[in-house]
Amino acid sequence: MTGGNVLGKPLEFWVALAAGALIVIERNRARPFVGRVFIAAISAGIGYSQTPEVALWTGRSETLVVMVLTAFGYMLLDIVAAVLADREFIKSIIRERLGK
Repeated sequence: MTGGNVLGKPLEFWVALAAGALIVIERNRARPFVGRVFIAAISAGIGYSQTPEVALWTGRSETLVVMVLTAFGYMLLDIVAAVLADREFIKSIIRERLGK
């Protein structure tokens, strides 16, 4: 059963977005509450903004994609930031690509 539309999306979409944000809040429970809320808001923004393209690319529903992107989007950004912060790792990749 489908609920009504809110801002052009079905109710299930917003429930999935909220569920993903709650997963983020729970996963970061060691952090202060305000920090968890900011991380959840960032994750929700990633989920909301990237869902149409990722759903189209994967052939999955926007409801599924928004929950997955929201729940794991910030974690992926965290991993990318950690890799980019490792200068030696970046240098080794560049050396490997340049053949030096």
